Amino acid sequence: MTGPSPLARHLATAVTNHRTTRIPVNVLRTAAHAADLSLAGHPDARRRLAAALDELTSAGLIRTPAATTRTAWDHTLQPPLPNWVQRLTAQRAPITLPAPVTTAWHARLAWAAAFVASERPTDNELALLHAANRYLAGHQPPEIVPMRERSWELLREEKALDALIRGRLFAANRLTLADLHCERIPLPPVQWQVGDGPAALLVENHTTAHSLACWLPANGSVGTVIWTGGSQLPQILASMPADWSRPLSYYGDVDLRGIEIAADGNHHAQALGLGPLTPASNLYRLLLEVGAPVKPKTRARIIAADHAILNWFPPDLRAPIGVIIAAGQRIPQEATGRSQLSNIDPNEFALCGAATSPPSSPGH
Repeated sequence: MTGPSPLARHLATAVTNHRTTRIPVNVLRTAAHAADLSLAGHPDARRRLAAALDELTSAGLIRTPAATTRTAWDHTLQPPLPNWVQRLTAQRAPITLPAPVTTAWHARLAWAAAFVASERPTDNELALLHAANRYLAGHQPPEIVPMRERSWELLREEKALDALIRGRLFAANRLTLADLHCERIPLPPVQWQVGDGPAALLVENHTTAHSLACWLPANGSVGTVIWTGGSQLPQILASMPADWSRPLSYYGDVDLRGIEIAADGNHHAQALGLGPLTPASNLYRLLLEVGAPVKPKTRARIIAADHAILNWFPPDLRAPIGVIIAAGQRIPQEATGRSQLSNIDPNEFALCGAATSPPSSPGH
């Protein structure tokens, strides 16, 4: 029998410390996000909050409004959430949940006990640790399987490991893909041959990659346009020929995740001996000129307007892009679509041109 989830334990503390016995759900949502930063913008955040409230209800610590009282429930999204919960203790006495069951960790996971006790693991991290513990203790097939197949076997979510391998569970001297007998399978590049130019242009989104491939001239500097699929960029770079020596440029969305992908891609490219991954500066300048910043539908992470990650861009782009990111806004690269490109002569367009020679855009 497993103990309560870490999220439920944090919410129990918030329930205990609230000044009244009726606690608005927004108070608990704020406490949940403070306890688990992975909830911000996560598509499963609402379900995880509802599950933690169910745990507190089952433990007899709170009650929720009657299901028939529709005004007391938020049904705008699924699952429904109560607008408030009631603490079932008249006084603000300490509320405790049953102590979690002590886990006997496999020798390869000897570090996990201290990690669980001191580093406030997320629900997803705990799920993987326990799944890996069961896997290591059981029969281990000799063959190495694709990572997403093992992810499905362990967590019933084929893409769960994609995110988790970038986190602290896979830091030095902790969990490895070798422990789980799996490996990342590089994606075969989806690419368009433009001409005989020496450079390759890597593009985050599929439709923009196709539009650029149709627009770029056959006699220009770009010989190949490669679609990276955003977060798949490291795998695309790893699949490139070992003797690659031609210039690599990248064009992605102007949002925090897009910039993180690009900056990380630059480090990956150089570590693989491919040389630097440079920004397609004039495409970014065009995007800033024709695109309107918008607020994303999900809550955006925010960094300072002068964050070091912006140093991947040339100096003249750092400030305007930094202002957009600091405001929690974004511009998708689809803003530089075919209708905008059709007004620009590709033979006069240098992808990595200097700031003193900005591209001509529609209406200018």
